[in-house]
Amino acid sequence: MRARLRAFHYAGIALMALFALLAALQYQRAALQITETQIIETYASQYLATAPKGAKLTDCKAKPGPQSHIRMVVICGPARFDADRHYEYHVGPLGGLIVKHGPGDWVTQEPVAGRDAA
Repeated sequence: MRARLRAFHYAGIALMALFALLAALQYQRAALQITETQIIETYASQYLATAPKGAKLTDCKAKPGPQSHIRMVVICGPARFDADRHYEYHVGPLGGLIVKHGPGDWVTQEPVAGRDAA
């Protein structure tokens, strides 16, 4: 009886390990299917929907994320930092928005591109 329970115990651990491995592989596959270009285009279109007149798709660029859980930061706004027209979209590994900073946030937040960025 005890040997049979031990076999079920090890089988359960093996199944959980297999499930964890498959979940990790699926997550990696999903992350690789989303390109940086797709992410930038997604957040650039959000910027155009909320930005003041005169905003262009080419106002947006991206930088690698400052932390490991942030895939990239999409930075949109004029070439010189303008607190009234500058937006940042911090994007996770699968392209989801983690945090958005906009004109009302620059009093308490420091932009990734820097206030002196040209």
